[in-house]
Amino acid sequence: MGLLGALILASAPTSIAVSSNICDVHIEDVTATSKIILPISQESYPTTHTFKDDSTFMIEATSTQPLEKRLSIPTSGLAESSCILDPNSIDDQFNILGSNFIPLVRQDNDGLQPLPAPTSEAQANEMGPPDDYALPVFFFQKSDNAPTGVYDIVLSGPTLQYVAMTSDGNTVLTTSSTGATPMRQNGQELVTGIFGVDCRGRITVTHGGSPYTWDISTDGTSTAFATGLTASNRTMIAYSLKRQTASRMKLRDRNNYTEGAAPRCPSSPPDLVARVFPGARGLNPNGCGSSHGFDFVPDFSFGSCCDEHDNCYDDCSGGTFESCNLNFHQCMRIRGCDYLNHWYSYIIYFACLKAADFYAWTVGTKLGRDAFLSSTKERCGCYCSEALGLCGRADGDYHCSPMNGTDVQNCGACGRACPAKATCNEGTCVCPNDRCGNRCVDLRNDPRNCGACFNRCSTGYCTKGQCRDPPPEMCALDRTFINGNFSQAGKGWKSCELGCFTGKGGVSFTDQRANFAINGNGEADIETAVNAKMCPGVAYELSFVTRRLSGNSTCIFKYQFGDKPWSPSYNFSSDYDDHLMGPYNASVFQHGDRGTVSDGLSLDVKFSTFISCEGGSHAWLALDDFDLTLVR
Repeated sequence: MGLLGALILASAPTSIAVSSNICDVHIEDVTATSKIILPISQESYPTTHTFKDDSTFMIEATSTQPLEKRLSIPTSGLAESSCILDPNSIDDQFNILGSNFIPLVRQDNDGLQPLPAPTSEAQANEMGPPDDYALPVFFFQKSDNAPTGVYDIVLSGPTLQYVAMTSDGNTVLTTSSTGATPMRQNGQELVTGIFGVDCRGRITVTHGGSPYTWDISTDGTSTAFATGLTASNRTMIAYSLKRQTASRMKLRDRNNYTEGAAPRCPSSPPDLVARVFPGARGLNPNGCGSSHGFDFVPDFSFGSCCDEHDNCYDDCSGGTFESCNLNFHQCMRIRGCDYLNHWYSYIIYFACLKAADFYAWTVGTKLGRDAFLSSTKERCGCYCSEALGLCGRADGDYHCSPMNGTDVQNCGACGRACPAKATCNEGTCVCPNDRCGNRCVDLRNDPRNCGACFNRCSTGYCTKGQCRDPPPEMCALDRTFINGNFSQAGKGWKSCELGCFTGKGGVSFTDQRANFAINGNGEADIETAVNAKMCPGVAYELSFVTRRLSGNSTCIFKYQFGDKPWSPSYNFSSDYDDHLMGPYNASVFQHGDRGTVSDGLSLDVKFSTFISCEGGSHAWLALDDFDLTLVR
């Protein structure tokens, strides 16, 4: 017999005290009276009498303390991370910056040059704030004969102009595209279809299958092309105007842990939070460098901002991918650049702001997201919030439950279910009226607990806490199964009335329960030999306990009262613990219904249950603690 069967014995009442430790159950003998206490007043007996008897408190063998494990960060289903700029979209426009982040502007002779520095405070004031300075706008355009990934760079304006490389490595603007094939224009050979851009926004140059470097000249007054690549990979930069607009928009409110481009925790189960897990590495700031997305480090005072950005990525509880990058961006623009905000350092301040923007956008690409997820993996675990506990199987099906709150399915522990009509208050199951042992009762009218716990009325009637003799014409309502808890082995039960196909298994009534051994695909049944007692016209609820003892077959069960239709099929749990089933509605019967036998004012009703298994090697199952209670 399961745990519940050991606690509920209809013929031997017990008092059960349950301590705060869920597994600590103390049972002591109580002598229950069956004496009928006569009414103390001459009031008339009610013609209609009901009593309230809730479902059993099941102290589940499956109840456990919350899981201590941490859930892993999500690694699939993440949104595609975009590059800084899409060269295939002419709407994705940009400014051009040198590797020192000084922007390029037009020269009078149809060339490009670095923005000249102002020579006076008045000239700097005339130029205005760097963020408002109108720089030339460019876009990429695919030419007809250019290889894959190679484009023209086009200068927007009333007349489109194309950036070209001359045969001697200078930069010029021309009014037509040459594609990837050099052409002679104005007495010099030049080519336009040579440009590309990587995901970080760095402009690449390829001509005749060879790489070139395009950057501001050493003296800082012009631009030039050189064969090969520099050791530091310094090159011109495409400064995205779309990114500039987006970076000025306010971040929307979002969940710190489960939303955004790089969530630290999965969205299911809900209510997860990220915390540093025991044994995780410490903070590991390493300044500005390739880990932030640059092969070359801007020559500005961004070091402390980079360290704070590293620490933010490592801050499991506070830092999100978006907020870390936003704070990094603001830190560089304010703390890293504000000290340069003077007219005599106008160009350096201008370049610093552009570098701060570009650096922040770079860490917002896949490179930065990978670094954020790596930090999360090395330091963070996903847990339920402090007020909740993580419940579920060790292999999944998790949920966060307020076990010390009002969750009736996880009241005080994972899987500790309160009765159907009870509530959970601060982790304790609470009956609506009174509690006796492990049942919710009403001492005023419960014939099994009349006036006091376990005071059973032999007549089946209790009013105002006293046992009463009902009128002769009334059926005693306190009906139930005979030997429903199998304390007398199989007395009152029989098996295989519908036929058993158990593959050398069978049905037995041992260990104070009904045991089913089904090998392979098969089925078996049990049926009451001494039928269940019920009153005509009265609604009852059925409850019982199931348990899987062994095996992996998929099994279902159903039940039937009298000749009424069978119930729906219910699944046996795959674990090996007691499970309280119900309450389920039992059929209502009248005298003369098929499948019933009248016994005075009450009815003897046949009860059957049927089990079927398939898809595994075997299943050994048990049923226990059949009980009927009145519907309120």
